[in-house]
Amino acid sequence: MNKFLTSVSKAAVALLLLAESTTAVSLPGCQVTPPPQTLLPSVRTANLTLPESPFGITYATLQENIAFVSLFGTSFGMGNIGVLNTTNFPPSLLHQLPLPASYEGAEGLALSHCGKYLFVAAGEGVVVFDTDLAAAGSPFSIVGNLNGTTPTQNAGNGTVQVTLSASDDIAYVSQEFGPRESASPGNIDVFSLSYSDNPSSVSGTALGFLSLGIAVVSSVLSPAGDILYATSEVDGWNSTTGTISVINTTTLSTSPGQAVMSIVDAGCQPVRTVLSSSGEVLWVTVRESNHLLAFNTSRLLTEPMFALLASVQVGAAPVGLTFAKNETRILTADSNRFNYPNATSGLSVVDVQKALETGGDGAVLGRIPTGLFPREFAVSNDGQTVLVSDYSSKSVQAVDVASIP
Repeated sequence: MNKFLTSVSKAAVALLLLAESTTAVSLPGCQVTPPPQTLLPSVRTANLTLPESPFGITYATLQENIAFVSLFGTSFGMGNIGVLNTTNFPPSLLHQLPLPASYEGAEGLALSHCGKYLFVAAGEGVVVFDTDLAAAGSPFSIVGNLNGTTPTQNAGNGTVQVTLSASDDIAYVSQEFGPRESASPGNIDVFSLSYSDNPSSVSGTALGFLSLGIAVVSSVLSPAGDILYATSEVDGWNSTTGTISVINTTTLSTSPGQAVMSIVDAGCQPVRTVLSSSGEVLWVTVRESNHLLAFNTSRLLTEPMFALLASVQVGAAPVGLTFAKNETRILTADSNRFNYPNATSGLSVVDVQKALETGGDGAVLGRIPTGLFPREFAVSNDGQTVLVSDYSSKSVQAVDVASIP
């Protein structure tokens, strides 16, 4: 039997057993320093030094041996996009493409499903690049932008991530906070997208926004595209508890204020999300709990008290996360961004099946050493390499997936 099918089948069985259980897994509390982890020194890695701090990272799908990385810059207005040649291990830097000075920094990246456009979260909006032009280093590769300011609303403050619908016609933009002048909670800004060729251009019409909790920094779409899951780091200015919001995307595009179907507690400052390919399990990094959580997506709506499937102790202040090895492993970017005592940065390697079978106990296989503040991931199209943006080390780290246990 195919090894991939076997591993997926085992994970599915584990999930089925948990789905039939009504034994609640407990949410973790806040935690300063996590317990030490076993080091995994045999995992093969290599580093590329960059001129600025990398944030988001993604592989191109139309251009061979190309990846894009956002470089935040050392001051406002200095963000740019790095174009990487991924032929070798580690990759090399080919080009740097500056963002307009009016956009502060450069954060999360989203590649359109057609592969032709790169959406860059920056400042209070989004800058769009043509990937063919960007890969060639063209100074004319910017082909559009999205701005949530309209006659009836102001843009949010601090764009972190862009999530695109499967047909690339809708963009959901995570704004860490609301408009500067209002000190309001974070938003999901919604845009209808239009494209044209000769010359290439992208435009967006703001459809509205949804206010959630404070510091809205991540979202992910269900496979059917009908549900958007979004994290808020905290649910109030004096709170330590963050949430997951379950949002109806049809309503979000027409009547945003009525789109939330459920809000579920998710520990101390949930930040990033990834969804299993089946759409049945939502994985969330919880930065101030030092945990990785797994939620049954159906129960987030029907039985939120029993939605939590697993709570996995990982390293210090996990931010990004990604699947590896055909969804049998999850890597978390344990950033240690607040430099807690006796803590270090690294990548936790989590056995997905074990986490679902045990509720999280014994699921971490060990820690891969990294530079300072590992932040986001990209997985190569063949699944053989993972790139990690080591923000405070100003480097991209390549990880050989075959060497991960």
